Amino acid sequence: MSEFKIGWNAKMDMLKFKNLGEEREKIIAEGSSKDLETIYKSNTLANLLHPKGIKVKVSKIVKETDNTKSFYLEPMSLNAMPPFMAGEYITVLVKIDNRIYKRPYSISSSPDNLSYYRITIKQEGVVSTYMLKEIAEGDILNILGPFGHFTYSKIRDQKDVLLIAGGSGITPFMSYLQSSYFLKNINSVTLLYGAKNEFELIFKKEIDAIASQNPKVKVAYILSEEKRSDYEYGFIDEEKLRRIGLENKSIFLSGPVPMYFYISETLKKLDIPNKYIRHEIFTETPENLENKQFTLTVKMLDKTITIPCQENETLITSMEKARAKTLVHCTVGICGFCRSKLLSGEVKTDNSHIRMADKEENYIHPCVTYPLSDVVIEVPIK
Repeated sequence: MSEFKIGWNAKMDMLKFKNLGEEREKIIAEGSSKDLETIYKSNTLANLLHPKGIKVKVSKIVKETDNTKSFYLEPMSLNAMPPFMAGEYITVLVKIDNRIYKRPYSISSSPDNLSYYRITIKQEGVVSTYMLKEIAEGDILNILGPFGHFTYSKIRDQKDVLLIAGGSGITPFMSYLQSSYFLKNINSVTLLYGAKNEFELIFKKEIDAIASQNPKVKVAYILSEEKRSDYEYGFIDEEKLRRIGLENKSIFLSGPVPMYFYISETLKKLDIPNKYIRHEIFTETPENLENKQFTLTVKMLDKTITIPCQENETLITSMEKARAKTLVHCTVGICGFCRSKLLSGEVKTDNSHIRMADKEENYIHPCVTYPLSDVVIEVPIK
């Protein structure tokens, strides 16, 4: 049997191990008995930059068109509003008939001025009608955010940019045109802005003033229902896009669903790579849905509720009407906050950006999902 000799280093390691307990006790005895910090500077900063909720005052309301108003929101308890990037949105919580509704609105003010947020709302549904008719200067609102991915990145995007807006889809682009970060990192930006007539061109004076002061900014207005010598006529179509030129441009779309689908198909036809296309869309109720009544069962972490729902309303809308708690921010199937599991029932999902893996596991976004039968979903909230 051969001898096994322990080297000097090995002996020292064994000695250290033997004395480890005594050294630990000494260090513990010499340590402070003060409680550990419960509030860290990094967490304090994070809460200031990304608060869970913000109470704001409506400091000013401006009528932009016959059916559109801008609301200026100032912080109640913060020194300034949280920073945001051009293209992001906030979620506004509105109480109507003792029901809480959450609706997203793009920030239309400059990211360089955080003394207020401006949101611009067109009257189209229950919440927007309430905002335009009932909310007054001095009122207090609760908001969440900012959120969103409809933003420009100098790493990802091209130096030449095309912004395509339809109707109230101009709102996020107003932040772009006032953003020093955006304007500093591009060579040129062209805005194509379509509306029915001149009176529905929101922010026209403001846009013209920006374009006159910045040679990087070019603007073309297109009217679909009014022929005037100083505007283009028709829709934002293939011919107009070809004339502008699309090569080596990042393209941002914001507007109604029909416009979004038409332009998306046109860009595909023109072989524009998807990596250069960004979009923020507004949802519409799909065609051919009726007012059929069904039952929606919502299984939460601590309870189960059963409420009525109808075919031509989203599951989230039914939950809001029943005063059920909801997790929703974007309402267009993008943010993923309302992600829920479909346990049973037949549904129609419109414009959802849910991941393929989630689809295979029967997950849905209730904010863009309509019932076609009685439905049971599982929602990860209390």
